[in-house]
Amino acid sequence: MAEQAPMTSRRPPPVAPEAGLSHVRVLELAGSVGVAWAAKLFADLGADVMRVEDDHDLVRSRPHDVHRWLNSNKRSVWSVSDELIAGADLVIHDRRDLADLTLQNSRLVVLSITPFGLTGPYAHYDAAEINVIHGSSWGNLSPGGATDPDLPPLKAPGHHANINVASVAAIVALAATERAAASGQGEYIDFSAAAAAAKLTEVAPASVSFLGVEASRLGTRTVVPWRIFQCVDGLLQLICPEQSQWEAFVELMGSPEWASLDVFATGPDRTQNSDVVNMYLAEWFADQRADEIYHAAQAARIAVTPVNTMAQLESDRHFAERGFFATTPDGLKLPGPGFQIDQPWWNLATEAPDAGAHEGESWRHRTVAAEGAGAAASASSTAPAAAGGRPLEGVRVCDFTWIWAGPFCTQILAHLGADVIKLESPDHLCMFRRLPLSPPDSPPSHDTSGLFQLYNSDKRSVGIDLSHPDAAEVVARLVAISDVVVDNFGVGVMDRLGFGAEQLRAINPDVVIASLSGYGSTGPCAQYVAYGPAGGAFAGLYASNGYEGGPAYETGVAIGDPCTGITAAWAVVASLAARRRSGIAATIDVAMAEAVAATVGEGWMQYQQNGQSPAPIGNHDPIWSPHNCYPARGDDQWVTIACTDEAMWQSLCTVIDPGLATRPEFAGAADRKRNETELDAAISAWTQTRDRWQITEELQAVGVTAFPSLASHELWTGDPHFDAIGMLERPHHPLTGNRVVPGVPWRLRDGPNGLRRPAPLLGQHTVEVLTDVLGYAPDAVSELVARGVVQEPATAHTD
Repeated sequence: MAEQAPMTSRRPPPVAPEAGLSHVRVLELAGSVGVAWAAKLFADLGADVMRVEDDHDLVRSRPHDVHRWLNSNKRSVWSVSDELIAGADLVIHDRRDLADLTLQNSRLVVLSITPFGLTGPYAHYDAAEINVIHGSSWGNLSPGGATDPDLPPLKAPGHHANINVASVAAIVALAATERAAASGQGEYIDFSAAAAAAKLTEVAPASVSFLGVEASRLGTRTVVPWRIFQCVDGLLQLICPEQSQWEAFVELMGSPEWASLDVFATGPDRTQNSDVVNMYLAEWFADQRADEIYHAAQAARIAVTPVNTMAQLESDRHFAERGFFATTPDGLKLPGPGFQIDQPWWNLATEAPDAGAHEGESWRHRTVAAEGAGAAASASSTAPAAAGGRPLEGVRVCDFTWIWAGPFCTQILAHLGADVIKLESPDHLCMFRRLPLSPPDSPPSHDTSGLFQLYNSDKRSVGIDLSHPDAAEVVARLVAISDVVVDNFGVGVMDRLGFGAEQLRAINPDVVIASLSGYGSTGPCAQYVAYGPAGGAFAGLYASNGYEGGPAYETGVAIGDPCTGITAAWAVVASLAARRRSGIAATIDVAMAEAVAATVGEGWMQYQQNGQSPAPIGNHDPIWSPHNCYPARGDDQWVTIACTDEAMWQSLCTVIDPGLATRPEFAGAADRKRNETELDAAISAWTQTRDRWQITEELQAVGVTAFPSLASHELWTGDPHFDAIGMLERPHHPLTGNRVVPGVPWRLRDGPNGLRRPAPLLGQHTVEVLTDVLGYAPDAVSELVARGVVQEPATAHTD
């Protein structure tokens, strides 16, 4: 065996701990909800965030005092001074015509979050969130399992989509800001919200690119049962992807005679007869009490989840014991962060300020530790990349993840330049490798699944049998030289493998540890089963998702998974930034239920203000009208239109019918909202005779936000805008060739862009990692392969 790698600290001794991101100065140019959310992520971890108010701001106009949620921990000014720009580290904005502020501050990072990015055919389009979510194909996929083609595709409630994509933007910005602090050279980040939203659309890109099949909201779910059911006293979500779970649920129901019929025996049988299965289940659930079935099913390891309202969220015992909610100094109860961390960095230190309350103030004084960050970073072997590189170059990630949430987290880190080394056990393969999404012209195998390729590009793979007694040494050597360890196994699995937090700390005191799970590692529900769809159910999202006056629906994308991965990636990058200055390596606990709940602040603020949990309102908005997805000419063709101010409404009328502007029932914003049904009918009569792209061009030309609800195949088979901004990547895979996979939704002005490599074959990089990274001699590697400790790919390949 090769000599054991030393397990000593590779950085200077810790200095006095700083409060997370207290060294970072952020200038927020008030605008969209996404901009405000990205800045809030920084502010909640201690960054000095100065919010510049003007009439571009949409946040303060949102109902139910939403600004008090989004603006807590910030300061507010009316004007941008040269002093503020010169002292800032990061500017966050959503304006297409902003002057290049890096000319005033060469080490400044500027994050531009716009609907479609700053280049490409759609760059000049304005868009509200409804246009973005439908333009990314996410809206077109919702609600999942829909049966009525006459109902429009559906956006998620609130600004849920923009909040998720803005979180990704914040991750990129923080990584770039850390690089700029070390190199002295800033960066300009062009971030496309629609591209980032499209990257969250689960299996859809793989269905199109690898199977040639359109993903659709219409039709039977791939897993049956998978549905929301009404109980006597509430809603429950049930999903049984495993045969054993179905059999356990049949037993829980008392083994009714119908469940023993051959037509329900297997997963494919239940899918073929889904209507009958759901009918029987609905009858059974209707007589049950939700809380009793929830806990009884979970005791049998069945994924049953309450579809919580905001009131139920507030009273939930699991959230209470984990201390999820927090209170501002003025007494406002708010959702906490989507993660828990073993350092006191996250805090609601100040309530949201009045507009301009801090006019004339300057930046907070930086502490000695923060001022000396560059020197500390230069002494670290994992300092941010030099100017011109990817922001996380030099960071190494030991990746234990599988399925979706974990791989999505580590893929974000990999896109940013981290060396993500994925440990894959052949006996416990990622479900994405096993799902039947291999192209028809390629022999199906664990290396040809399109779904695995979507979320594992830019990574390296080491095949290793984690159950082998000698595997621990290989893993320990990798942990010893890693900056981050990420897993999303069930709670307790890493401990049983011998790599729980305490064991990892013993190997490498400097490693940042992130564990992702459904309910978190503590609390009464910590051991409960949760797949991605459970996140939206438990967190209160699905209860307000659906058509006005109708039942609750799922969002079409199992948002719990990517939301958890995004949340974890933010916590990891923030912890790396804090570690550079404090010497403290954090341990992060990411619960899917909390990650999603952290994003539903608009619904939460409504509940806090009037005591009412928000009900489904379809594609409508609480105050803006018109705001809907309207039928266009053709089968299942739709276009989204939103008027967010009076000028847009007047412009809309000039195109559709000038007489609309003179009708008293549409005179003001409140009138239009009150008479929304009649207004929607008038607009639909106009849209349904026209092509959706014609509508888009006509309305955008006069300043009205409009965009088609795009289907997945339209994006991934050659959308001109996605192609222009690099989202239609075609990395060469040795077995499946040059198929389209989603690219990277941001562009760096001064750094490299795009994917670096396709998703790996199983064990593709085993030999190079063991020899080049871990220092094993070739003979030692050959011995490990012969003994089955590690595995090389079964198929010849080229990088």
